[in-house]
Amino acid sequence: MNGAGIVFLLLMAAVNNATPFAFEPEGCQCISSSLASSFAVKIDKIDFDSLRWDLYPLSAWEKEGDEGGVGSIAIRGLTHDWAREKTGVGTACSLDCHWAQQSSSDDWSVSVSVDGAGEGISTELVCVLSRVIAQSAAARIAKYSTSSEKRRNADLLMTLPMLEGQGCQRIKLSDLREEDGIRLLFDPLGPDHSTVELVDMVCSDGQVLGSVPRNLVHKYNLLHRGIGMIISKDDNIFETFRTGRLPQVYCHQRTDTKRVFPSLYDMFVGGVSASFERSRLTAAREVAEELGMKRALNLMEEGLDDESPLSQELFQCTIATSYNRCVVSFFTYTCDTSVESLAWQEEEVQWGQFVPYDIVEESADLSIERLVNDGAWPGEKVILDYEPTIMSLKERYSEEKYEGWERWDYVPDGLLVWQAWKKYLERRL
Repeated sequence: MNGAGIVFLLLMAAVNNATPFAFEPEGCQCISSSLASSFAVKIDKIDFDSLRWDLYPLSAWEKEGDEGGVGSIAIRGLTHDWAREKTGVGTACSLDCHWAQQSSSDDWSVSVSVDGAGEGISTELVCVLSRVIAQSAAARIAKYSTSSEKRRNADLLMTLPMLEGQGCQRIKLSDLREEDGIRLLFDPLGPDHSTVELVDMVCSDGQVLGSVPRNLVHKYNLLHRGIGMIISKDDNIFETFRTGRLPQVYCHQRTDTKRVFPSLYDMFVGGVSASFERSRLTAAREVAEELGMKRALNLMEEGLDDESPLSQELFQCTIATSYNRCVVSFFTYTCDTSVESLAWQEEEVQWGQFVPYDIVEESADLSIERLVNDGAWPGEKVILDYEPTIMSLKERYSEEKYEGWERWDYVPDGLLVWQAWKKYLERRL
């Protein structure tokens, strides 16, 4: 088996771990979507043995006199009703994936062909998406093969786009049940991809399409999975609201050495889910790594999860900016300061403090207003006017530790999640 592509398929592991893959083969054609680079990806299940992905330029969803940002345009493309509406533009590129069982054996052939990729479409992007669509196909082959014994012994003869031309390789499914198998799938695209953490590319409803090295996810701004989490002090945030009080929530400032958004603020702990990692485990891991609060992670490992300060997933939202497109699973975390304390990573955080909720709310809205005025807001247009409230909050909170809160600039994708959180809170309370 050749190293440039001892290709792939650890999608088996995803199936075994109950990772939710899209495209069940039963029933009629289904349509979903995703995002990659400057394209909306229309995802069709054409038949039991075929998938088709069509790439449409996101410019098709720009509106005349559009005052929304790049993220709002991407969301329009992602949420387009493909079943009912035409886009009015042609595809920039199409990927067709077909697979079939060999008539004389238990082996399978899988092939991905590309149609229409011309100027404006990166060859590497086509190769990346081809390997994701092939993973979706492989997961279905693994799940619906006639028996587990045949599945273990089956070979896949795979034909996939390379950076130059097409490549073909044969692999046994049983050899590709480790993450290294998927990394090897991307090895022909460059040796630097073979050791990078894997991240799940997802469709609009958060179902997993396949795994991609994290550097390629960021390079092509692929829609992927992540988490957001708001941390309240001592009391469950919803119970605090119900008693007529305002909670305190943890805000922090990023270090001035961060590569992305140095010195900006955030009211959430956030992070990207690794491939095959459940979102709630991501949340427990992130709060342990970033803020040193390991109680939820320890209780999860000890089988005492019902005592956890970490909530179950509350909702999902999809955020999009020019550098980050993510289906975010949202959680709350109650920090009981009598049994747990915060200790942030010095390379990540240079300041952190529990802050009254109304200050967080007001400072976030003011940060959005500044982004709107600067033409840098990635979401839909918003109109804000908060000066009277600012004065009343300044009178109420004169403590030095909150000084300058009205000038806090927050990370834009965190502000998009903040908007989703506020809408959820309105419905829940």
